[in-house]
Amino acid sequence: MPPQQQSRARHAAPRNVSRPRAALLPGVLLAAAGIAFGGLAVLPASAADVAPRVTAASALQPVALPAPEQVNVTLSSALEQGLKVANSATPTPSPLEKASRDRDEDADGVTGAEFVRPGIGRLTSSYGRRWGRLHAGIDLASGIGSPIRAVTDGTVLSAGWEGGYGRCVRLLHSDGTITVYGHMSAITVNRGERVVAGERIGREGNTGQSTGPHLHFEVRINGTPVNPVTWLRKRGVAL
Repeated sequence: MPPQQQSRARHAAPRNVSRPRAALLPGVLLAAAGIAFGGLAVLPASAADVAPRVTAASALQPVALPAPEQVNVTLSSALEQGLKVANSATPTPSPLEKASRDRDEDADGVTGAEFVRPGIGRLTSSYGRRWGRLHAGIDLASGIGSPIRAVTDGTVLSAGWEGGYGRCVRLLHSDGTITVYGHMSAITVNRGERVVAGERIGREGNTGQSTGPHLHFEVRINGTPVNPVTWLRKRGVAL
């Protein structure tokens, strides 16, 4: 064989052998990567098919909380709203609402009984001698504004200011007996008006010669005062 042909034959073989080695190299690298990652090179078709994993590191991540300034603003706003409600003034009733409420109160006092208590308060002073003179009635104390009611049916003999009695109402009853209601803060009847047992004729007060809010109640027969407790008890009313 001529020298040129021998030289070409020797150099052609290495080129033919190098081709298959180069073709195997990517496959070898992929196989090695698969072995190194324990077969994790094969991934599922979709990442949505895999449930999210909670690792120890992510579980220990701090939870984001509102800034202290925001918490204080929210709390302050809630307290302000509560104070506004608590301090809001009670609306003044309209004349119609007040008249309706007064009628309801009057209706509550009219029970159909022939005799009732003149006031809802407790007995604080009895009939008899006091401070060197006669205390001609009894005192019932409940508080300014408490209702005062006619003890029985009658006619308003007088209604207005009466010296030491302050605002006072006198009722004349069918047998000639007169009942007296003193120290009122308000009078709700007029002279000559007919009233029934339990009807409101005024409100408890502290007018005239009075040392505190109460109703001063008297019973007079033929102009002479008698013990109201005894008079009421005989008619089925206990104080």
